[in-house]
Amino acid sequence: MAIRMPRLSKIACCIGALGLAAGLALSGCDTTTKPEAVDMEIYNEMYANPFPSLEEEWEDYGNGDPYVLRHDGRYYLYVSTKDHRTGIKAWMSDNLVDWSYAGLVTEDPVSTGAYAPEVIYSNGWFYLYTSPAGRGHYVFRSESPTGPFERISENVGMSIDGSVFIDDDGSWLFTHAGSSGIVGVPMDGPAEFGVGQTIPGPYLGHWTEGSMIIKRNGTYYMTYTGNHVFSKGYRIHYAVSHDSPLGPYSIPANNPLVISTKPDFYGLGHSSTVMGPDLDSYYLVYHNLTGRSQEGPPVRRMNIDRLVFNGDKMEILGPTNYDQPIPRGPVFADRLDADAIDESRWESEKSEGGARIITKESTDRIYTAEYNLVPSKTQVAALFAYEEANRFGFAEIEPELNRLSLGRMEDGNRKVLATAELPDDTDWSKLHTIRIERGNERLRVYLDGVLKLDESSEAFGPGHIGYRYDNGVPGLSYTAFSNQADGSSDFETAKPLPGSMEAVHYLSGEGRGYAVRQPSETAAWRHSDGTAIREAEDGSYSAALTEKGDWLRYAVNVSESGTYALDLSVKADAGPATFKLFVDDQKAGSFKIDGSHNASSEPWVKIRVGSLKLEKGLHSLAIQLDNGQLEWKTMDFELVDDQAFKIERLLEQASSEDVHGRWNETAGSYAGAADADAKMYGGSRLWSDYRIRTTVTLGDDPSGQAGVLFRVTNESDFRDQVSDSLMGYFLAVTATKLELYKHNYDSELLQSIKVELDRNKPVSLRIEAIHGTIRVFVEDGEEPVLTYDDPQAFMQGRVGIRSVHAEQIGLGDLTVESIGTK
Repeated sequence: MAIRMPRLSKIACCIGALGLAAGLALSGCDTTTKPEAVDMEIYNEMYANPFPSLEEEWEDYGNGDPYVLRHDGRYYLYVSTKDHRTGIKAWMSDNLVDWSYAGLVTEDPVSTGAYAPEVIYSNGWFYLYTSPAGRGHYVFRSESPTGPFERISENVGMSIDGSVFIDDDGSWLFTHAGSSGIVGVPMDGPAEFGVGQTIPGPYLGHWTEGSMIIKRNGTYYMTYTGNHVFSKGYRIHYAVSHDSPLGPYSIPANNPLVISTKPDFYGLGHSSTVMGPDLDSYYLVYHNLTGRSQEGPPVRRMNIDRLVFNGDKMEILGPTNYDQPIPRGPVFADRLDADAIDESRWESEKSEGGARIITKESTDRIYTAEYNLVPSKTQVAALFAYEEANRFGFAEIEPELNRLSLGRMEDGNRKVLATAELPDDTDWSKLHTIRIERGNERLRVYLDGVLKLDESSEAFGPGHIGYRYDNGVPGLSYTAFSNQADGSSDFETAKPLPGSMEAVHYLSGEGRGYAVRQPSETAAWRHSDGTAIREAEDGSYSAALTEKGDWLRYAVNVSESGTYALDLSVKADAGPATFKLFVDDQKAGSFKIDGSHNASSEPWVKIRVGSLKLEKGLHSLAIQLDNGQLEWKTMDFELVDDQAFKIERLLEQASSEDVHGRWNETAGSYAGAADADAKMYGGSRLWSDYRIRTTVTLGDDPSGQAGVLFRVTNESDFRDQVSDSLMGYFLAVTATKLELYKHNYDSELLQSIKVELDRNKPVSLRIEAIHGTIRVFVEDGEEPVLTYDDPQAFMQGRVGIRSVHAEQIGLGDLTVESIGTK
């Protein structure tokens, strides 16, 4: 499916003040120039999670703990082996979507019940790490990603879920699961392990597993999962470090990264991260649970969702289990390992002792190019920014010197700008990969995924790519380029809704993705756009619209038709502003936002500004400033139930799936078992603003906590999991206090007040949750006894009750009614 995206003419009197299309009102400029419509043919093929059964997968087991390796332009998938079966299976793909069976990569008897196999490539060898049946790790080695892999170690121990990370300085690190967090083990080689230590930061309050580290623009991102693989609340978090893969790591506020406990999509976890086919994007590969196998454990299915980055912040576009655009490929790709080159795509020229081969297609100014080659003893250069025979950039390998050089040929004059010394043991008879990233400001050269050179990009523009070699003939393989670099593909991908969109991820191109009257000269990111982008306290970026008529546009993918609430995260002290939203260039609503009334110790506050109707499918969505100034970080769209309702005795309708723990019911009052943490839920995840009425009865000597849960989503219950396995709020009643907690698979006490409640008689409680404000009333009082404004509020969800090792605290059934707000 294609989206019709207009491109605006650039008119001197009001750059950026033109409407987005004929349906968008012109503002601040008297002109009848009609915008030019263009096609964005990037969403023409779809896939959906979870993936169907794969060819020859383990029967009645599925694809758990999926790990994807990208090598020489192809993808290789490895998954856990079913208990008591021997061997490790692999699949291949060119696009991350269509997979074909590649066979058993090992049949070593040690591989029986092999957990979470992972494969890396280094200096001509593929190394496989797995912990069969969870009884410690073994290392295997092969010259092919599809094996056969031969074991090169005995049992080296170290729990389960081993993962290897190779840093830019060539150092190796092994991480594995632990009861107190992820453990990091320095390595002296592929099968040589040092002494492990728990890495500060990545810990989920209980068993934590499934770690993987990537490095992007100098920042380390670790994903990890927990608490139990069979829990509906199995989830993925991430952590960030600027210093070392061993940490310390900080835990960003937008965790969990991936979670869903919906009946048709739950138990999401144990991920791997892999670069997309376009050479710039990243994808998260993980599994979900479904049904049960004949032997008992749940069957697992593979899922792939897009990751995007905003400075230090990593965000999942999902998790999704509905149609999404397939991962985009490169602009140009070809394999040069055939008998002859495709002369319709390449120009070649031979000279004495060497040759040059150049693509006929040229890159844009921003691009990433990849070259896969076997140099042998040949001096070979990856060419880029190629304008003509004497004008191009090069990244040259000199095998005899073990050196990589970056330079520019200018009118026949060869100028080397930077060099990197390479390890003495580099095997040039094996395949190696050069990747060139030409961003707005930096040009980065990677060798085998490791950053070797980082220079200004000023000397290099657009052009063709190719190879030049002398004194021999190298082996050439997958060669490709895309017109994306440094995460620019994040701007173009369709953002799934419900979900969160980063303000700075608007589409590329003036008049297509943005228009501003007064271009900023101090933008912290996307400098050439002229949009007002500023760095926030957490290392991410915000965007601002400062002049009437300025706008930004995004591509979105709406999962289902309905009413969507709109939340913006704005500066806590921001003044009032008004803006319009346009869907497919037609006005969808006008909104007003004012952050100045939201007193908060945090710099940003999430404000619900209204709602709008959205239809299922792919759309363009634009935000245009009407008045004031608007600076925001994220724009969240949540599907809500906008029908008025009032439900009495809600808990009588609770199903067995909604009751966690043991409850005793007496005359309409509920009491949890004294030795347990019990929960009971009702209502809809789509409920937003509402009022809850109940009663609480304290005995002569009450203990523990019991109270009301509200705005709850992603609730779960499993023995090997943290106790606060939900996202939402808990108003707890104790013998002497009311305590308001926020739960996000952990617990934060937001506010506590002393109260004296009558004993041995029902006392009425009323809770009102409206936007980000929570108010609690006792005995029908007109003034709240507790008021809390949450700057990063959960805005919707179910209701329920909870009893935490409580005695002599009874809770009445719940009456819930919607509160209509403008």
